[in-house]
Amino acid sequence: MKQSIRLGRIGGVPVGVHWSVAVIFGLVTWELATIVLPGTYGGGARPAYLVAAVVAAILFLASLLAHEGSHAIVARRHGVGVRSITLWLLGGVAQLEGEAHSPGADFAIAAVGPSTSIFLAGVFGGAQLLLEHAGATGLVVVVCSWLWQINLLLAGFNLIPAAPLDGGRILRAGLWRSTGNRTRAAVSAARAGMGFGVVLIGLGLFELFVRSPLGLWPAFLGWFVFMAARAEGDVARRQAGVEGLPVGAVMTPHPPVVPSATSVAEVLAGRVYWWNGQQVAAVVGPTGWLEGVVTLEHIRHVPAPEQATTRLGDIAERIEAAPVGRPEEAMSILLGRMDAAGGRAAVVLDPTDRLAGIVTLDDVERAGGRRPHAAAPVA
Repeated sequence: MKQSIRLGRIGGVPVGVHWSVAVIFGLVTWELATIVLPGTYGGGARPAYLVAAVVAAILFLASLLAHEGSHAIVARRHGVGVRSITLWLLGGVAQLEGEAHSPGADFAIAAVGPSTSIFLAGVFGGAQLLLEHAGATGLVVVVCSWLWQINLLLAGFNLIPAAPLDGGRILRAGLWRSTGNRTRAAVSAARAGMGFGVVLIGLGLFELFVRSPLGLWPAFLGWFVFMAARAEGDVARRQAGVEGLPVGAVMTPHPPVVPSATSVAEVLAGRVYWWNGQQVAAVVGPTGWLEGVVTLEHIRHVPAPEQATTRLGDIAERIEAAPVGRPEEAMSILLGRMDAAGGRAAVVLDPTDRLAGIVTLDDVERAGGRRPHAAAPVA
């Protein structure tokens, strides 16, 4: 999830928001100012409702940030890096650089999010009780009431045992502990997530059928859950395909090196040859420094009218965003970093920090396909 606005850092982790947060902020503010607050309190003026709604929406987003931040803190305590924390339309995402190393760590990382939401529900609920005990009856009491309820709802929804929700992670941790097979556990959690997504889509379509515009929301949410769960299942299967293999056995060794100033048209016209039919190359700048990684797939997706003016440096995946591995490292660990980086190609460095190879998801698929057990279905 790409950040549109960077808010800062928490414990060294970049924190930001996606532009779609404006949608959820607007919807929450509108619903509170026009429906919830007037219907619950009913004794205020329209400007007061709007101010209270804006404050409540900001505190709601802060609650989401606390939920995701707790995932990041516990992940780092268990040796899992955190790339970023981003708030977006459907909540928040803590992008981890890899996977938990044990079922216990997997459970702790997943469970802390709903636990944080439940804690916040207790905080806002306690604030409401104290205000009521002090005789307060205004909008601030109503806002506290809404905040504890929405945090409790957030915790309950996230505890549903379906990936990619926290409950799906908890399910995965439990199955991992009971079976000793993380891949099988992850695939089962992903299947549960896909099933839950279908249920939400069906619910949304039913609501639309009875002419309720609210059906758009569960349908959209169900589509997101289904697609995310299917992606997690694919990741688990890729992990199974390279289990036990070192990075050096999967990478494209000593990849071709091409200047960043080379145009796409030059490559496609054959004036710059791709060495030995390889699908990936390292892109270097005028001074010889490694700038990024480019694949033939990137090149072929450039529209024909733009091929003469598009340089390889323009379409290369930037080196600073690329996951980094070592030849002797377990491929399953590097793959976790690649998936966390959105499937970006990884650069492999030798002991002297020179480029030893490049790993793409295509390399991973080919490596898995060469293994007899990789094609076997995972129950």
